[in-house]
This record gives sequence, C-alpha cells and structure tokens, in this order.
Amino acid sequence: MPDLSAFGIEPQDPPAAAESDDDDEEPSVQWPECVDCGYVGREVTGRLNQSVPLCTACFADREGLL
Repeated sequence: MPDLSAFGIEPQDPPAAAESDDDDEEPSVQWPECVDCGYVGREVTGRLNQSVPLCTACFADREGLL
C-alpha cells in the first residue's frame, strides 16, 4: 500500500476482524415450532402424552388445564 500520509490519509487496518467473526460464529439456536399456534421459542417441546411439539398454552389447552 502506498504511503498517502502526505495527503492527510492515515493508514487503517482492514476490517478483517468483522469478516472473521462471521466465519467463526456458531449457528444460532433453532427453537422448535408449536404445531397448534406456530409459536417458536424455548417453551415449545414435546410434552407428556403429546407426540408433537407444543407451547405451554397449547399444551394446557389440549389437556384441559385452562
């Protein structure tokens, strides 16, 4: 890289850190989706006596707990 300091331009490091962070970044957590309402989150899981992933509210509704 040529010396451009005579023109008032200071050398800068390339943004290599930002590029390498994308490569090293772990994939984000993929939460399951509730089959009844479509909510995606950590509360969605295979519940007792249910073979499909349900959120807390849909599980309670199916089990008659509300």
